[in-house]
Amino acid sequence: MPLPSPSASIATGTPTSLPSTPSAGTPSVKAGFFKTAIEADGTPVAAIAAMQEFGAVVRGRAGHSIVIPPRPFLRQTVATRRSAWVRLLAQELKTSLRTPNRAGDTRQALQTLVQRLSTSKQALTTVGKGMQTDITQTIHQTHTPPNAPATIRHKGFDKPLVETGTLQNSVTFQVEV
Repeated sequence: MPLPSPSASIATGTPTSLPSTPSAGTPSVKAGFFKTAIEADGTPVAAIAAMQEFGAVVRGRAGHSIVIPPRPFLRQTVATRRSAWVRLLAQELKTSLRTPNRAGDTRQALQTLVQRLSTSKQALTTVGKGMQTDITQTIHQTHTPPNAPATIRHKGFDKPLVETGTLQNSVTFQVEV
């Protein structure tokens, strides 16, 4: 059985895999923005995350163009935390497989087997929580490029990637086993 794979999902839902793209039937964890997260006006949070991650030119209320510079918070998190996620996954799997293997009846052997089969889900859940925390922290720690003066006037403060809290509160993870 292949090892489980942690990955970070960007707004499109396409995983950025660690270390390789999980294939069907391979346990995996994805963290990022999923289809269920939407703004109060119905805008998918994933679309907002993509505009912030890659930058965009959008039409303002008065019809003028507004340039949103790239703020690659998700790619930055993957680049800086990927190795830590892989190490955490390996450690979680190693720890959970240290279940004593006692000689005994068939019932106990089956119970041990069932425990070990659920190991990857538990390990991936731990990694998913870590990925979620790391992405959220990167959102909070992003200070550049600064907001435009008009954005600061609108929001009342200069904190890129933060306005209503929806973006950072929408970071989540999914485990597939």
